[in-house]
Order: sequence, then C-alpha cells, then structure tokens
Amino acid sequence: MSFFIAPKFLSMPAVGLDISADAARFIELEPSGKGLRVSRYATKKFPEMFIEKGKVHENKKLKDAITELASEHKLSFANVSLPEEQAYLVNIQIPRMELSGVRDAIEFRLEEYIPISGADAVFDYVVADAGSRHKDTMDIVVSALPRVIVEEYFELFRDTGITPKSFEFESQAMARAIIPKGDNGTFLVVDMGKIVTDVFVCVNGIVQFSASLDIGGHFLTQAISKALGITYEEAEALKAKHGLISGTKVDGLYDAMESIVADLRARLMRHYSYWQTHHGEKGGGNIEYIYLTGGGANLKGLSEYIAAGIDVKVEVANPWVNVAKFEDYVPPLSQSESHGYVTAIGLALRNTSGE
Repeated sequence: MSFFIAPKFLSMPAVGLDISADAARFIELEPSGKGLRVSRYATKKFPEMFIEKGKVHENKKLKDAITELASEHKLSFANVSLPEEQAYLVNIQIPRMELSGVRDAIEFRLEEYIPISGADAVFDYVVADAGSRHKDTMDIVVSALPRVIVEEYFELFRDTGITPKSFEFESQAMARAIIPKGDNGTFLVVDMGKIVTDVFVCVNGIVQFSASLDIGGHFLTQAISKALGITYEEAEALKAKHGLISGTKVDGLYDAMESIVADLRARLMRHYSYWQTHHGEKGGGNIEYIYLTGGGANLKGLSEYIAAGIDVKVEVANPWVNVAKFEDYVPPLSQSESHGYVTAIGLALRNTSGE
C-alpha cells in the first residue's frame, strides 16, 4: 500500500530509502544474469534522534541530513518509508461493489474505525478478499495517516535533491523483502529495533495487523550496563558476543536480559494468540512462521527463547530471499548489517515487483 506514487513518466530507477529515528539508509538494486545485485548502499547516522514516536521534531536538521546524503551519493529518486507509530491499519467490510466506488465508500466510513476524519487523513487500501469468502461484502485492509504527517514528509524532501516516487509503511516494505515471493501463507514478523519492536501479520503478501511494543535492543544493553556496573559500550559488546545464552561465563549477563526478553515474548504471544483466535475475522489463516528481523534479530538465542512452548517455527529472516540465491551471489553486507537494511531492500524491490 503506497500513499503516493509518482506519475508514470518518472519510471527511472529509484533507491529504497529508509528513514528511522537515528539514521537514514538507502540501497539500490540492479538486474543481473541471476536475480538482482546491490549496486550501492550507505547509512547516514544522525547525531541525535530526529524522529520520535513517528513525528519529525528536528525538521531542518533532518532535511539537511537528507540533502547531504543525496549530494554525497548523487541520489535523485527514492521509494521512501513512512513511520508506523502515527499510522492506522484497519480491516473493514463494505458491501460488494465495483472497484471504482471502493475509495468513496471507505472515506465515508473511515471515522468509524480511526479517530480522524476522511478529510484529515491520507489513506490507501487493498482488497484482501477476492470474493471467495463473502457473497455480499468485501474485506478491505485500509492504511491511513494524518494528512499533516504526510504533508510534513512531502515538505521534508523539498529542495533536498531527492524526488520521492512513493511513500510506503515500513511493515509492507519489510514483508516484500523477507517473505518469499509467491508465498501466500500467514506470517508473524517481529522487527526488533533499538527502541521499539514492531510486530505485524502478513497474509497473502498483505500486512493486515500491526502493533508497536516499547521494547528494543537499547533497553537490553542498558540493563546489562546497570546490572554489571560497566559502560554502555562494554555492555553492547558483551550482548553481541554472548547473546541470550544461559550458562555463559559472564556472571549475571543472562539474568540482566532475561526479564526484558520474557516481557517481549509474553507480549508477542498475546498478539500471536489474538490472531490465532480471530483470524477468521481478519481473512487469514493460522500463523505458519514467525520471522525475526531488525538489529535485535542478531541476538544469539533469541529465536530459541521465543520458540519455546509454541508449535510454530521461529527463525531469523533472510533479507535477501527475493534478491538472489546465496549460491549465485553474496551481498556486500554482513548478516548483522543486512537486518538494518530490510526496509530499504523492500522499498528498492518495488522497482522490480511491478508496483
């Protein structure tokens, strides 16, 4: 679902540009004999948080950073991520009708589902039910943002040198990257970032449920630092080296993280159980896989910890599954780096997916 798609004459290549709270990342993919190849990529770290809870609070500084990135790498066109925190994702049933009337029908009923009017929202939708489940109604997945947020992002790119070809939620871009193309199953994706863990369910390639949890890798590092009386940097190094493996020789390391990860797992399982018991209403089947991505996906032992006690396979996602096979091509990013680029990869894949 895209909130803005540039006119057809802007069909030239575009990088995938992911703007998060503390960094901007872009990647460009180009066709090759077998699959795609990474032609260029880069990350620009911000000296402070420019975005908080989905809202830009340092507009000029962020705009300057984007301008510098565009100048340094000669960027012209980009598919750009939009923040999830200010977004609404709802499932709506409307009377079956011609597709030409769907948008007006959604706008008329939008206030029943989200706390902003159709006039104050920018929304897009996909028809999740092709007609097999209901004779008289249609299942619609609607994604919406306050108009002021979208206008803020348009303004953010003015005079930066980058023309956005499309804006898209991070979750839909991630789904395009890590769920094998053509697999129409039901997946729970867990994107563990520095401050927030985003959770979403993807059915038939469409994100139909999403939530944000205020747990991230930063809080694990912070807990280690406090428990062991070491610096944040030392705690980060220990976390990366040993992970969530019980029995480590570093006394207190596992215990420092366990309560936070237990909380994360409990909250994930609530969303997992909700979907499993309400999937009929959502138009999808039972969850078949849980994919981990984001910086937190690199934490040793995390997938095993989350998988304990549930009858679903939990695995670390492959960010390159829709780019190329590893036997044909080895991308120039490490596994750890790759998970930081998942959204950008998904945005770059728009150029090859016909969207």
